[in-house]
Amino acid sequence: MSIYILGERIMIDLDAPIKEVTVYADRALVSRQGSINLEAGEHELRVNNLPQLLRDSLRAAGQGPQGTRILNVDIATAYYSRPPESELETLQHELELLQQNKQLLEARQGALNDRRKWLRALGEQSRDFAKGLAQGQMKPQDCADFFRFTAEQALQDAEAAQSLDVQMKQVQGEIDAKLRELARKQGSSDPDRLAALITIELAQAGEFSLELSYLVMGASWHPQYDVRVQKTDEQKEGEVELTYVGVVQQSTSERWENVGLALSTARPSLAAVLPELEPWYLNVYTPPPVLRAPVYTANAQGTPKMTRAMIAGQPLAASAEMALPEAMNEMDEEEAQASYSVAANVATAAVEQTGTALIFRAGRSVDIPSDNSPHKTTIAHNNLPCTFDYVSAPVLDEHVHLRATIHNSTETMFLRGDASIFLSGEYVGTTMVETTAPSETFKVFLGIDDGIKVKRELIERSVDKGSLLQGGIRRTTYAYRLTVHNYAPAARNVVIRDHLPVSQHERVKVKVLSVQPPAKERSKLELLTWEFTMAPDAEQQIEYRFTVEQPQDVRLIGLK
Repeated sequence: MSIYILGERIMIDLDAPIKEVTVYADRALVSRQGSINLEAGEHELRVNNLPQLLRDSLRAAGQGPQGTRILNVDIATAYYSRPPESELETLQHELELLQQNKQLLEARQGALNDRRKWLRALGEQSRDFAKGLAQGQMKPQDCADFFRFTAEQALQDAEAAQSLDVQMKQVQGEIDAKLRELARKQGSSDPDRLAALITIELAQAGEFSLELSYLVMGASWHPQYDVRVQKTDEQKEGEVELTYVGVVQQSTSERWENVGLALSTARPSLAAVLPELEPWYLNVYTPPPVLRAPVYTANAQGTPKMTRAMIAGQPLAASAEMALPEAMNEMDEEEAQASYSVAANVATAAVEQTGTALIFRAGRSVDIPSDNSPHKTTIAHNNLPCTFDYVSAPVLDEHVHLRATIHNSTETMFLRGDASIFLSGEYVGTTMVETTAPSETFKVFLGIDDGIKVKRELIERSVDKGSLLQGGIRRTTYAYRLTVHNYAPAARNVVIRDHLPVSQHERVKVKVLSVQPPAKERSKLELLTWEFTMAPDAEQQIEYRFTVEQPQDVRLIGLK
């Protein structure tokens, strides 16, 4: 603790380490705490080595003897040619420990190499054993014991050498990473630090506890999931082991050591008021004017001279100024249209609901360095009920995909995030888990199942070109057959998806003649879904027929 006399006030450097961090989507709220015994009177406390925080976010609170007041909170800048020594010293100490470990491994490698040289030299003397046997100075058992010893020792030395090589590569990789981090810190483009100045007044002597909080950029978090499914051929229902993880990254230039961590879904960057609506204008599209080629004329000397091109009676510069808003209006219209296309126990987090936001508080203290690397903390670990079915859309892909429908039976909201999928311990791939409230379900695909075969084939295509009495209308009839066969040894719940054509032109008509068996679901855009429970070695067929009517002079696109 350092004390400075400033007029009638006393400035004291207060050590206030980081105690809690709340991470948002694009920033973090850092809370520091420190205590000090003070005499009655006015004091100025200074908390040093703060990062480039959002100045308007700095807040101070505290507790002290009765009558204690916080008079002012301010910020001062400390300019450094490189980051403060405390940060570099920590990295340097970690680097020295790694280098000492490397030296120890090198010493072990040297001792091992000396022993292997001695063992080779001992083996080169094996011809002396033959002489000893011939002269009766040694027994055969002595030779056998010697060769057994050298063989076993050589094997142990080879294994030890390989293990040391692996350890050496690992330590060298850690040293290289630490050197890069140290170089980045030393060459930081913004090494300066801030200091918080808090002026307080104590009516009587006693202990004052300061709580300092501020927002910093350069921190973020996002959810991630680990979904592990165990399934046998007979199962139609089961359980999924789901691990809900928060992935935190930060490059705030502060080391978060042994801090309480909270992950919040609040978005402090968004305004708290509803944006004002602008009028929605429609206008008739006007094609932009066509630029004419430059016109060349001859002057009195016969030299070609380029005159200013005229567009719709306006000079080129003026016309360009007029054409620019038109192009911008066209682009705005396109953008507007596009916008309407629409095992061991795990320490988990406690979930809090604060207004419209969720806060996940880690179940233990964490260490997160300022390295912008992903650091994971477990939010929840649950076993969730699920059902299985097999889905295929043969118009796109005739493979059948195993699907799990998972029920969120917890009281925790699952936020949108990537999920790694494992089936019976084998990695399947990644998918996206959409936002899922308690009691809702979400679906994940678990890979292709070759036990079910699906085939889609065109079984009819007939054309009636019509006559003059029919107005020159061309009618084409199509029929498709879908065949599903369950080769698996157990019953399967199968979902088949297909579609019928939908006309987007008033002169083109589509008439559905038959769909057998009827689809369980049929949307207004003719998306069809069938669901079957198929016994082992069972087969199911689906057929549908439709006609497409069009004028003879109209060419269609979209028919497959």
